[in-house]
Amino acid sequence: MLIYSHMNDFEVKYVARNSAAPKVKHWLDLFLPKDPSFPEAVVCSVYFDTPDFYHLREKEESDHIKSKFRIRWYEDIKTKQPTDVSFLEFKHKIGENRLKKRILRKKAFNMEGLDSVEFNNVLDELRVFQTGVLKNVFPVFQISYTRSRYVVPDTDIRLCIDSDIHVRKVNKSLVKKNFKNKYLSQCVFELKGETARLPKRLAHLEHLGFQKNSFSKYERCYRELIE
Repeated sequence: MLIYSHMNDFEVKYVARNSAAPKVKHWLDLFLPKDPSFPEAVVCSVYFDTPDFYHLREKEESDHIKSKFRIRWYEDIKTKQPTDVSFLEFKHKIGENRLKKRILRKKAFNMEGLDSVEFNNVLDELRVFQTGVLKNVFPVFQISYTRSRYVVPDTDIRLCIDSDIHVRKVNKSLVKKNFKNKYLSQCVFELKGETARLPKRLAHLEHLGFQKNSFSKYERCYRELIE
């Protein structure tokens, strides 16, 4: 089933060195409750793009208009076993206005090579946008990272910190390079909710090195971890 959602809440990102993640997780564990609906997990995402990397260039050239195609699933933080469902997603952003289209599939894509026929035309339904059809896209690479989620009591603000971001697979038919077997040098802290302002109770994050900034895992991994 295809689900549309217009996301009207704020989404703000703060970036720091990956080495800061254990400190901020410890601090958040002390002062904020974990999100009861979403336990800590490993997030796995396959990012899709055109053969000429149109969506990558979008991210490099502008923070105003961005689009992304991906397939996402989750792994248990301890056993590393994947869930038996995946989410096919298209996200489009113009300024503060964001649209998300999502399809739930009862399938895990974790065992598939990125050149597998399983990915052929899998996102076609998501390419129908406004009055036309967007360019065909293909899997570029898979990234994974640890996501820890929290909530701010008495507000609708949700928080997550994504750390140990790394590349697991590349599609050699599109990416003629290898990937570095290490973590991205940065982690990202994301705030979603009623305000774009960091709550006073979270001001300590800035002392831990987090700075407000735009952040694309797809673009950062391509620039730092693909060689």
